[in-house]
Amino acid sequence: MHVLRREKHVVGKSPSERTMEERLRFGVVPIDKPPGPTSHEVSAFVRRILNAKKTGHTGTLDANVSGVLPVLLEDACKASHFIMSGKKRYVCVTRLGRRAPEKDVREAFSLFKGRIYQKPPLASAVAKKLRVREVFELKVLEIMDKLVLFEAETEPGTYIRNIVRDVGEVLGAGAEMVELRRTLSGGFVEKDCVTLQELSDRHWLWREKGDAGPLEKCLHQVEDVLGLKHVVVSDDAIHSITTGANLAIPGINELDEKIQKGDRVGIYSGKGELLCIAEAFMDTDEIKNREKGIAFDVARVIHGY
Repeated sequence: MHVLRREKHVVGKSPSERTMEERLRFGVVPIDKPPGPTSHEVSAFVRRILNAKKTGHTGTLDANVSGVLPVLLEDACKASHFIMSGKKRYVCVTRLGRRAPEKDVREAFSLFKGRIYQKPPLASAVAKKLRVREVFELKVLEIMDKLVLFEAETEPGTYIRNIVRDVGEVLGAGAEMVELRRTLSGGFVEKDCVTLQELSDRHWLWREKGDAGPLEKCLHQVEDVLGLKHVVVSDDAIHSITTGANLAIPGINELDEKIQKGDRVGIYSGKGELLCIAEAFMDTDEIKNREKGIAFDVARVIHGY
């Protein structure tokens, strides 16, 4: 972090000092989604379990798909778009229409690593336009008769079902997805997740027995999962930027060294609270060398005073 000016911060509260009620307002719970319910239904279950006013999820999973589903609580929902932007990882079982030589299967899968073209399937809720997505890793783990187990790490919005179909076409054998599980999303992996029953039990322990420890372990604060570059503002700037104003240079206390014009950044109070998401009008060097001007365009207010 580059320090522009120092001040003693008195406004706000450190995320680590929040009460459980406050932690629930700004929390993210990684759920191990079971096959069956939709992502929307899982989000609604979490809302009822935690008595939350609002919940949302990042990265929709089809009803028959299981795995990591981060569910955002109340004010954390405002940051959903920015938590969704991380890589996704999946493990998939595919059934080929007929047996094929292992060498041919591995070669077919290798064709879909890198930047690929995809059109969302008819059942999806997004526009059916051709788009480019990046597949960072695509590894065949095991082949048994007509079944193929593979792992894929992808850009958000990549359809594994489409990859399966296209591999089948390359092999001239056809292919169908038998089972799909997401193992990474929003920075969370499987070991971070809890089931809906476990979440219910942990919430009951807190409410009925006063034991908040188990619930705290699965309740992550939005500040810890966002993954954006940091800008720390003065106490005097907090009210204005959380009520509609953009952030000017005199209101900046500290900022990351490598911010570039156009970057999305997190705007934080001196006590570490996420206040806003903003877009940089200037890079770090320009901000350091100027005394005034609008440096960041506030796009989304998360928490204000």
